[in-house]
Amino acid sequence: MIDLAFAAALAGIGAFLLWLFWVLLYKPAAVRKERQSPRLVKDNEGTVREKGVGVRSCPVCGEKLAPGMLVKSKLYSQKGVDRIMHVYGCPYCWPYNTEYRRICPVCEKVVPKEGYLIARYFENPQRRHVHVLGCSGCRMG
Repeated sequence: MIDLAFAAALAGIGAFLLWLFWVLLYKPAAVRKERQSPRLVKDNEGTVREKGVGVRSCPVCGEKLAPGMLVKSKLYSQKGVDRIMHVYGCPYCWPYNTEYRRICPVCEKVVPKEGYLIARYFENPQRRHVHVLGCSGCRMG
């Protein structure tokens, strides 16, 4: 049989190892030090998003876009300050489907099945800006 002193020593070593595991690896979130500048923060609605990046929405269907989601568009090169851009939509509404309505923000009609928004694209060192002029239905006639 195992000696009582030996069993007590094993229990003490086991308790120490559990404490060491808790301190070095497990530590509850309340005890851990938070980074000085966290990358992800909660906005007013409780949605977690990247710090410094606003909640974007698709100009065609109006759905909120998750971080990393892109809007399908085509930018035409042109001399001058502003350029023409065709905006097709986000992964929710392009390619065309019936679940998300594609609405033109100018004429407020449904954008044709293979249609797009026509916009002017402005770019300067501080920011980029897109101004929607209409859709392929109302702008092209």
